[in-house]
Amino acid sequence: MRLRVRITGEQKWALQGVAQALQRVEGDSGFDVEIVPAERVFSEAGFAQADVLLVVQAGSDLSARLQQRLPPSLPVLWLGGDARPSPAVMRAAAGWLAADADDARIAAAVRAVAAGLYVADDARSWQASVPAGTPPGEPLTPRELEVFELLAKGLANREIALALGISSHTAKFHVAQILEKTGAATRTEAVRQGLRLGWIGL
Repeated sequence: MRLRVRITGEQKWALQGVAQALQRVEGDSGFDVEIVPAERVFSEAGFAQADVLLVVQAGSDLSARLQQRLPPSLPVLWLGGDARPSPAVMRAAAGWLAADADDARIAAAVRAVAAGLYVADDARSWQASVPAGTPPGEPLTPRELEVFELLAKGLANREIALALGISSHTAKFHVAQILEKTGAATRTEAVRQGLRLGWIGL
């Protein structure tokens, strides 16, 4: 199914570059891409017929205005810009990528937020933005976040231990804590939950 991606921002050349990048990666059948100028994005038509809004290199003024006006259910991907969206706006599927993200990463992130996931280049910075419905329990510690990132890459406990310079027993303990805090029964389920909550990146 073609995703309707609406791209907005203040620099027309950047919007055109991102639109071309998405079409290069996905082809004509992947995304229905339309550039919506910043001055028009605040009209109802700016958000209508969109599966994902992609905000490119927005300055702080535009970012603030968008965060006040975004429909709660609209998936939004922020690409670069002066400021990351505040935790208050992270109530729909959303994400943030650095401006230098490559074409394939941007396309994958668009698909991820459209599917209801959270995407971030630095998952630790998004921990404060976890939405309502988060499983009960304490937030992940910085070490658990490091373990979670490696777990999401498919590493076994012994490989995680080697990568972080800890014992296999300690790695196993951290994995058990992650499963408990995400409310997951399996590692795969924990990774899905971690992506949805923004605790780990894509």
